[in-house]
Amino acid sequence: MSQDQNEKEVTIRDQMKKFLIKGFYGFNTILTFGLGRRLGIFDYLDEKAKTLSESGPISSVDFTPEEISEKFNLNPNYLDAWIHLGLECGIFEIDDVDKRKIKTAPHVYNLLIDRDHMFYVGDTIGAFYYLAPFQDAIVEGFKKERIMSFTEFYEEFPEELIKDSQRMSARIGSLIERLFAKNFKEFCKTLRSKSSILSVGCGYGYNLAVWANKYKKARFVGVDIDSRGVLFAQRLVEENNWGDRIEILEIPIDEYAKKAEEKFDVILLNQVLHEMDKDKKYRLDVFNDLYSLLKVDGILLVGESMIPDTFSPQKDFLLFDVMHKFLEADTAGFYDEKSFKEFVNSTPFKNAEFIRERGTYFWAIRK
Repeated sequence: MSQDQNEKEVTIRDQMKKFLIKGFYGFNTILTFGLGRRLGIFDYLDEKAKTLSESGPISSVDFTPEEISEKFNLNPNYLDAWIHLGLECGIFEIDDVDKRKIKTAPHVYNLLIDRDHMFYVGDTIGAFYYLAPFQDAIVEGFKKERIMSFTEFYEEFPEELIKDSQRMSARIGSLIERLFAKNFKEFCKTLRSKSSILSVGCGYGYNLAVWANKYKKARFVGVDIDSRGVLFAQRLVEENNWGDRIEILEIPIDEYAKKAEEKFDVILLNQVLHEMDKDKKYRLDVFNDLYSLLKVDGILLVGESMIPDTFSPQKDFLLFDVMHKFLEADTAGFYDEKSFKEFVNSTPFKNAEFIRERGTYFWAIRK
């Protein structure tokens, strides 16, 4: 073996750092954040920061252990250990002025506390935290004799995990909307004046809210078969006083297509297709329904993870897409770019354009 080969050889110490130290810090960061959310501490810090922000922008928020202990009636010993772990993981820092105070580390307020911030990643970390207890359900999925339906798998999850997943999907949806607006500027002028938008599989309404806030004169219809999601979305509409222009319905898409009288400028299918029945005929029927609901010059916008074959060489960062595949391995049906284009070609739609900018992408499908 040459000297150069020896110098490039991965040592056991390198792998220890990779698997043990990075994994240890990652696990404890997720644990610390997840416990803080469940206890209500991060929501409290958000409310506190919003009060402080009345006098100017906030980049950090401070607190004392006594303040948190009193607010939530928490065991001081546990709280002290939790804060210490947060300091070690880089979530918190000791305050520069008052050494008995704790403050959020740089950018942590934006990343982990302020849910309205464009770079908020708390839902992603929160989802990792809530998934930990569901290893038994995943193990069952590996066993050939036990095929778990998507409904069973879905019902295993607590509502907070589902909300985190829905908010994550909406953040992806927000990036997709920006890319859509960038590539279809003239089309979006119409959407801003007067238009109609259908959100299929609207879930808890987070992604629909992204579009409703942007296109304030558009009329929206959201449909879903999940009663929990529909109820939450209806409350979201009510809280934002959108009742005059947004309608949320608990109804399958085929039934809605039969009774709907209007056609839509845009139909949103954001992270929904892979959760539908994997049977090709069923999905073809869905696309036939969507075709009938879309205006002649309208756009069906499909936001969907395009996951390549396991053995295809890839340069892109695929961790989240592969996690998506792993968590729904036996309940979902994913595509890569080639197989999805082939699927669209088997529907009445004539054109499917793949729009991509770095890690954000979607399909714009037309009649």
